[in-house]
Amino acid sequence: MKKFFLILALAMAATLTLNAQDDWKNEVGISYGLGSFTDLSSSYLSGIYIGKQTSYIGAFGIEYFYRLKSALGVGLVGTYGTCKWSDTDNARSHYISVMPAVKYNWLNREHFSMYSKMALGIIFGMDTGNDNKKTSVAVGWQASLVGAEFGSAFRGFLELGCGEQGILVAGLRYKF
Repeated sequence: MKKFFLILALAMAATLTLNAQDDWKNEVGISYGLGSFTDLSSSYLSGIYIGKQTSYIGAFGIEYFYRLKSALGVGLVGTYGTCKWSDTDNARSHYISVMPAVKYNWLNREHFSMYSKMALGIIFGMDTGNDNKKTSVAVGWQASLVGAEFGSAFRGFLELGCGEQGILVAGLRYKF
């Protein structure tokens, strides 16, 4: 019985490390994420400093990756989001993040891939309303522990992680 599980584990490991043979080097993507770190922290801090948060749009993202090796890519991730406050109609917070990123495809098939992604960079924020304008700069990050993409050159993707892109991120990607 132990030999059976050992052989099964080795067979699974061998299939997980096989990579599909493709010739793309670049990928660009657009995404939308729910539960970004900035939105969640703004919601918490709004009750303390600003007033109740009435709505946020989530994080819209754009990304580019260049594949260095068959499973490793480096690139840049950017996001934009905004929050609206209830104390006045024009009170808003806007944020833009720019983050260098690394993406590792740990399962790479012709029409399906799974990956993990890490990004670390800068968030530029601007609060407006009540005749006040305040700008800020902070550290931004994204840790997508599990991502899956489906398709060929055009791919849909879904990620689970946390950070500036969100807890749940979905989008479209083009590989060329």
